[in-house]
Amino acid sequence: MTALLPTVALLLQVASNAQLGYRFPLPPGFEAFAAGRSQPDVVDCWTDTSGLVLCVQRMRGTLGQEHLRASDLPRGTRLSTMKWKGFDIDVIRTDTVESGSPVVIYAVQVPLRPEAIQLVLAGPSKQAGGAEPILTAILAGLEGQTNWLSSSERAGRLGTIVGWAVGIAIGVLIVRIVVRRRRGQPQAR
Repeated sequence: MTALLPTVALLLQVASNAQLGYRFPLPPGFEAFAAGRSQPDVVDCWTDTSGLVLCVQRMRGTLGQEHLRASDLPRGTRLSTMKWKGFDIDVIRTDTVESGSPVVIYAVQVPLRPEAIQLVLAGPSKQAGGAEPILTAILAGLEGQTNWLSSSERAGRLGTIVGWAVGIAIGVLIVRIVVRRRRGQPQAR
């Protein structure tokens, strides 16, 4: 039984940060990579034996629901989306060369509250085929509050706004009717 405990603990590794409000299961085979935290705004980093590096980077603000435009990105960068909590979130893929070796870098921007994070997964280009399934699995398990409203929440807020507007309009109409009636009645002296 004691030999089974380290295996179970390894399978249940979870990355979390209370300040940024996220929690997700680490992909199998990823271990802490302290050197990755030396980069600006990187709050945690892991690596696996194939050379993939996964980092969480703080974005120091929130994200709006409008998507990035491919035309605003540098050449050689591809833009796509992935699902998180029913939302389409932006994924940026860059193929580049580092120290003479082809490298692929994925950056996924997650709209958390109080501050968005960016998941960065990078490694040798030959590992690119495994990168998207890893990101999909991370996003499927990523827990955290978002600053985005779902379509039903947006509809609810719109309904509330419309309700207030209709209520105000009815109130103004009633006041106008009462004022007209009072003007039409002779005043007692």
